[in-house]
Amino acid sequence: MQYLKKEIRERILAAAVEEFKEQGYADASIRNIASNAEISLGNIYRYYVNKEALYFAVVNPFMESVRQFVTNDFSFEEKSMKEISEMLITFIMQYNDELLIIRKGNSVHYDKFVSYIIEVIAQKIKEMVQSIFPEIDDKIRNPDFYTAIAEGFLTSFFKILHNDDTPEVLERKLRELITFYFGHMKDRFRHFDAE
Repeated sequence: MQYLKKEIRERILAAAVEEFKEQGYADASIRNIASNAEISLGNIYRYYVNKEALYFAVVNPFMESVRQFVTNDFSFEEKSMKEISEMLITFIMQYNDELLIIRKGNSVHYDKFVSYIIEVIAQKIKEMVQSIFPEIDDKIRNPDFYTAIAEGFLTSFFKILHNDDTPEVLERKLRELITFYFGHMKDRFRHFDAE
């Protein structure tokens, strides 16, 4: 009996991923999810009280993976730009569906996710730049400097994230973006002088 419940839950989640990915949160239909999971509409409500609970069941594990990845694994220390780029691309490709779901999600969910990611990426960029260019704080005095870079990167990232791109095309686009934002960091402020 327990196995059947787990199997049904997995079918519901798989159908929900596809529905949220295709329709976005606002237009997603619990009826479509039930139909695609091949269960009754009433049975979904035994597992998830409403659409929002189902949405969180899909995105919360991903958001926790993002938190762990960015906090623990996403480090610039002793890594080349190519290694960092490949690490990011592997992670993004693994969670492409979830990223699309969040991008098409309820604006409150999306805004919370983006705010968190911007904050963490800004801190990582600051650490990276300071390790390469220790006197950066003497040159850059804008308190929003790292946040602006992180926000620009994330905005650009979501612009290239399309569900109709092949994995190869998406990987190429991601490499281009990462190289533009983070390549040749040592040369960025060499000729910059604070006033």
